[in-house]
Amino acid sequence: MAQDNSGALVGCGLLLAWLVLAFWPLVLLTLVVVLVAGLVLYAIALVRFADLRQIAAAAQRRFKGEVCVVEGCYGVVRDLVLEGPATDPHLCLSLDLLESAASGPLLCSQQQQLNPPAQLAGLRSNSGLARFLESRGITLVAELSVEARATRAALDCARERSWSQEALATLQQLRRSAATTLAKASGNELLEPSIPQLQQALAAFSDEERKLQQALTEATTMLAKLHDFLSVPAGLRPILSFDLDGLFDPQRLQALEQSFAEVVQLNEAFRDLSRPRFD
Repeated sequence: MAQDNSGALVGCGLLLAWLVLAFWPLVLLTLVVVLVAGLVLYAIALVRFADLRQIAAAAQRRFKGEVCVVEGCYGVVRDLVLEGPATDPHLCLSLDLLESAASGPLLCSQQQQLNPPAQLAGLRSNSGLARFLESRGITLVAELSVEARATRAALDCARERSWSQEALATLQQLRRSAATTLAKASGNELLEPSIPQLQQALAAFSDEERKLQQALTEATTMLAKLHDFLSVPAGLRPILSFDLDGLFDPQRLQALEQSFAEVVQLNEAFRDLSRPRFD
């Protein structure tokens, strides 16, 4: 049976070789046509890819940081870039969205791959690109609307909450280190001269911790309020009395960061002072 199969394969091979030799002009012409068609299609793909790159660059400049809503979740456009090979490109949309969780609102990152339409003419204008995004479930929000202002304030609160949590964790570690050193300093002639500085460091840590804890509480509370407001059906929002002015100061985080940096810098100085001297 194996010999029969082998013989059949050899026979088919010989027949194919004879056909190629007998009709080689037609075979050559077919190969040339296929090659030319492939090159033409690839050239068209390259031109389309270049157009898409320009469209994506313009969209990035226009829509980066814009407020949007996706399936009821508000957030902002972080990036809109072109990815993939020239023969199969796609627009990669990166979003920062406020999503509901058991522990409260969370700032989550999301990426969506958007296949561009066959005709790119509709994407060359900002309005056309906005309609394209809306057809994919991403609706841009008017910059001056109360929803846009509430979303930006909520994102600021989410970032302040995250930063405050990280800063508190760092500060608690610094305080434990200083407290451990202070406990060892009493009766140790090498460390006793640094006791005043260590006590000053602990007092500074406690004061900074109080400010950070207050900021964390206020940011968490305001984030929940803003998220609740954005969760109200759009038709009911106009009848709500909700004044954003004065509710949240976006400059507060900058002041907290500066204060925290100063405390960390003081800690470095205290560590140098409390290091035992042997000379």
